[in-house]
Amino acid sequence: MITALSLNPCLDKTMTLDCFDPDAPNRVEIARMDLGGKGVNVARVLSIFPGEHQLMGFDFEGSPVEKELGEKLPCHLIRRQGALRINLKIREASGRTIEINERGAKIEEEALRQMEERLLSSCPGGSWAALCGSLPPGAPVDTYQRLCRKLKEKGCFVAVDCDGPALISALEAGPDLIKPNAQEFFTLTGADASDLPSALIALRKLHEKAAMICLSMGPEGAVLSTREGAVFCPAADVPVRGTQGAGDSMLAGLLMALERGESPGEALRFASAVAGASVMLPGTQLCRLEDALAIYQRMPVWQGCS
Repeated sequence: MITALSLNPCLDKTMTLDCFDPDAPNRVEIARMDLGGKGVNVARVLSIFPGEHQLMGFDFEGSPVEKELGEKLPCHLIRRQGALRINLKIREASGRTIEINERGAKIEEEALRQMEERLLSSCPGGSWAALCGSLPPGAPVDTYQRLCRKLKEKGCFVAVDCDGPALISALEAGPDLIKPNAQEFFTLTGADASDLPSALIALRKLHEKAAMICLSMGPEGAVLSTREGAVFCPAADVPVRGTQGAGDSMLAGLLMALERGESPGEALRFASAVAGASVMLPGTQLCRLEDALAIYQRMPVWQGCS
């Protein structure tokens, strides 16, 4: 089983235009709205693949998350007052994306307590739990650290995908997997992901706190590092129409492959195919099953890193 946790879901509003001019009216060519947030995105990808998966976390008035995903996978959500936050993404024809993200509604201590109890009671030992995304206002910075410790005490495997102080705190609980992108990796370690020898040194040091690290580097591919070694897989050779959610798709693919018992190399290869299927679609749309499987069949074999 894989459980995706979403404490701060959102609506991703994507607007596509030729070129954003902050000093003039901008005419939108394409606009769409998708349910989002890292945990929700991971669940959206999991829902199209066979397997036992579930989404936990929070929903809001009108149950927009439940309505969108409830028929696709089990959702065990605590409803809160107010509306989903909105994240605006302005994508230019050049590929540049401008993001303006709301922080979300302040979380109540009682709601956090209820969520923690529900999460711990719903994740069986030996299963994966993915703690993903920004913390809502009011949530302590050590929220993921506390959840990670308690889940590991139950015998669960824990993946953490966040950044900043929440990630630094979560590392103190020894997660089984983290998935920084190149910028998050630089912020965390000071190492440039494009300088592979330096990145590998930084990855080895990070293993003092995390068993596995998946470093996603966009068009430069991805590295999956374990305490036994590291493997590299290039990005899928596909037309890129949108990059939002590609990292969440990669994490979902990686967890599915690891749950199946795949080797690190094959797990990264499958994850890269799922991410490649995601970037083929515009805006914040995520992958299609048939695209992911087709890309996986033609993905190059992973390579070991020295």
